[in-house]
Amino acid sequence: MDFHDEDEAGTVDGADSALSAEFSRILDNARKQLEDEFRRRLDAAIQQANDAAATLLDNERERAIVDARTQLSAQLRTQFEQTLQHNTARLESEFEDRINASVKEWEAEKARLLEQMDIWRAYAEAQRQMAESHTQAEILGFFLDRAEPFAPNLAVYVARPDGLALWKTRGDAEFPQVVSKETIDPDAYFKTIVVRDKIVAAVCARQPLKPESLDFLSGALSRAIEAFGMRLQNRAPVSAS
Repeated sequence: MDFHDEDEAGTVDGADSALSAEFSRILDNARKQLEDEFRRRLDAAIQQANDAAATLLDNERERAIVDARTQLSAQLRTQFEQTLQHNTARLESEFEDRINASVKEWEAEKARLLEQMDIWRAYAEAQRQMAESHTQAEILGFFLDRAEPFAPNLAVYVARPDGLALWKTRGDAEFPQVVSKETIDPDAYFKTIVVRDKIVAAVCARQPLKPESLDFLSGALSRAIEAFGMRLQNRAPVSAS
């Protein structure tokens, strides 16, 4: 090989080295580009995945919040309805109890008023009958009739020279034949009938009895006897002078 050939061989070897270097550079650039592209796409994929995960998490969170609100609303609604039903039932029961109590009170009051009306009617009838009587015996008889509902065991005494003697009785109780305020049973009802400061009769009763009614009728009896005595005086003939 001559010098010229050596120069050519050196030139070829230099060209090959330059080509290899260029090729390596191109490969490195290509590899770098591919790595950069891969990293970019990987980062993009990771970001997309993160975004998707964040969106999914937000959606799940929103869904969880909506579900919680729905569940809580349902629970509160159920609790409210139960409370409303309970309170409504309680109020209805209380209202019904008050109505029943009011009805019972009214029935009791009505019964009391009717009873009082019957008593007043009996008082008025007793006064009328005794005032229209023609004898003292009739007056005492009407008194017994009207007083018996208020004292089933009742006796009337009339004044005699030896004291108050038994006239008539009503009921099953035993009464003494002669009585005075000092000898009468202290548990019994005893009322003298006084006309113009004079004892003309007496009323005696044993339990059960209503003393206020006997007091009223005894007063009516006293007034009737006094009025009857006045009528007798007015009918008495006037002696010739």
